[in-house]
Amino acid sequence: EEEAEEEAADADAEAELSEEAAGKVGSILEEFMCIYDVEEAAQCIGELHEKGYPRGLLDEEIVHRGLLLALDAGEKECEHMGRMFGSLLGDEVISGEDGARGFCKVLRDLPDIAIDIPKAPALLAGILRDLCVDSQLVDRAVLAEGLAALRDACPSSGKHFDGIA
Repeated sequence: EEEAEEEAADADAEAELSEEAAGKVGSILEEFMCIYDVEEAAQCIGELHEKGYPRGLLDEEIVHRGLLLALDAGEKECEHMGRMFGSLLGDEVISGEDGARGFCKVLRDLPDIAIDIPKAPALLAGILRDLCVDSQLVDRAVLAEGLAALRDACPSSGKHFDGIA
């Protein structure tokens, strides 16, 4: 029985979000970037959860893609996206662990992102710093792993995250 559970966990870790679900996530995030309606975004995400899409993968994708959109758009958009994530995490629409995993995906790519968006490390650090004010919002253990990997891979980007986890 334990072996079957481990195999299921491994399959989940390797699973990817369906193209349909990824498209719906993109639509929700693009609409949010136009109108900044946190309640509407939360309702749409809740509807995706109800449709049975894999919650962990879905929530991780929401955070990952939301951060990429916001970083590409600028400071104001990062503030709005951070506010939305704070609300989604605080209301447990997205779990702290899944949220942290989404951040870690961006942290992994941050050295490359910073080539095109030099302010990306500072912007992302600002979002994380705001979310970490309430230590219950993101899973700090998961986040600490991502931050440690970033600091090892790119100290110049990692310095923006000093004191976060």
